[in-house]
Amino acid sequence: MQSLPSELARSTLDAAPDAMIILDDSGVIRFANRQVSALFGHSHDELIGKPVEHLMPARFRGQHPSMRQAYMRNVRARPMGAGLNLFGLRQDGTEFPVEISLSPIDADGRNLVAAAIRDVTDRKRVEAELSAQLEQMRRLHEMSAQLIEAADLPKMLEEVLDATIAVQRADYGNIQLWEPETGVACSRS
Repeated sequence: MQSLPSELARSTLDAAPDAMIILDDSGVIRFANRQVSALFGHSHDELIGKPVEHLMPARFRGQHPSMRQAYMRNVRARPMGAGLNLFGLRQDGTEFPVEISLSPIDADGRNLVAAAIRDVTDRKRVEAELSAQLEQMRRLHEMSAQLIEAADLPKMLEEVLDATIAVQRADYGNIQLWEPETGVACSRS
């Protein structure tokens, strides 16, 4: 089987939708595609030859070399930091959540690692919103169970109304109760 010409391989990596870096066994960035510059804000030339720790927040830099070395002793394709919250560091100093997948590369007997890096800021935001909505729905469910046995109905209705307004992201709400004996509706806002 014939290998790809290096220019075609480079173009293919540049066309990848994720930021891609290739590291040598000492953690030095040897290749970075265009998306790395777009994601991290560094120019291509600024990244080549830098340690990969340059792209991570300072609080992770001290422990990363030993983790990287442990990976190099047992290289395999895998997601990095399963179950961990990983962060990248932009040139302007802002941090953002990332997912990273690692793939070993044998380059003429030299171990290299390709890392695909994806910004997951939007996904994390949506997850947080869904979690908050789920908690609000859980609260509404608990209140509905309490409502059945409520001794202080007006207070319980206020809590239900507040929770419903939060779930619906409304500015205000209204509950109307119908009194069948009197034929009158009373309202709580």
